[in-house]
Amino acid sequence: MALINIYKGTDITSGGTEGTLVSSGDNSNSIETGYIKIPASGFTESEWVKIGIRCTTGHKTILENSRHARVSITDSGDVTRWQLALDDSGSPSGSPSAYGSPLDFTSEIGSTNVIFWIRAKAESSEVPVNSTQVKVTLSATIGAV
Repeated sequence: MALINIYKGTDITSGGTEGTLVSSGDNSNSIETGYIKIPASGFTESEWVKIGIRCTTGHKTILENSRHARVSITDSGDVTRWQLALDDSGSPSGSPSAYGSPLDFTSEIGSTNVIFWIRAKAESSEVPVNSTQVKVTLSATIGAV
């Protein structure tokens, strides 16, 4: 069992313990951005999706390399179509990471939700597809409380 996990749900709150555990590799309970219409030119972005991370009871993240945790997107080549943002009082931060860049958490993560946001974009040059190749990866050093 993992000591830190990713959770999703419309009811998820910062500091809470609600949310549905996101699947780990089998796509049975994945994060979904919803339908994104392919634009005639340029690109269009999905709505932000609220996500939470928290440790199991009795554990917390440990500061390492100037961060407590890192979330990144990995897939077969479309990493630059995904963007992550820290939470800013219930909304995505006004300064999200660049598309394709990881998101670092500099504050300790304990047994209650720490919120972040994720969204995707679709470009006019791509063919519509329901991709399940994208992975949200969470890395952290965990210690006992």
